[in-house]
Amino acid sequence: LKLDPAASSSLVAKGATLSAKFNSILMPSCSMGEKVQTKGCTIVGGNVTLGDRSKLNNVVVMDGVSVGNNCVLQNSLVGANAKIGDNCNLRDCQVGPGAEVPSGTKTLEKGEAFHV
Repeated sequence: LKLDPAASSSLVAKGATLSAKFNSILMPSCSMGEKVQTKGCTIVGGNVTLGDRSKLNNVVVMDGVSVGNNCVLQNSLVGANAKIGDNCNLRDCQVGPGAEVPSGTKTLEKGEAFHV
C-alpha cells in the first residue's frame, strides 16, 4: 500500500499500521487514530473515522462511518453512516446503513445484524 507522503501525515496517525501484504485499501478522506491496525482484505470508504487502537481484519467499511476507540472488527460489513461506539468487538456481523452500535457491544453469534 502506497500513500502520498504529502497527504498521509494528516490521514494516518503515528503508530498506525496498514497491511500491504493483505491488500488493505483506505480512501484518501478517511481519518485514522493512533495505533490503528488493518489486516486481511480490509476496505475503508471515504469520510470514515477510525478511533485510536482499533483493529480491522477482513472488513468492508462504507462511506461516512465512525468507529470508536479500542474496537475490534473482523469478517464484517459496516454500512454507510453507521456509528460504532468505543470498546466494541464485532465479529462475523453486519451493521446496517445508519445503525448505531452502543459502546461495549460484543457480538454473540455469527451473522448477527445491527439495523436502524
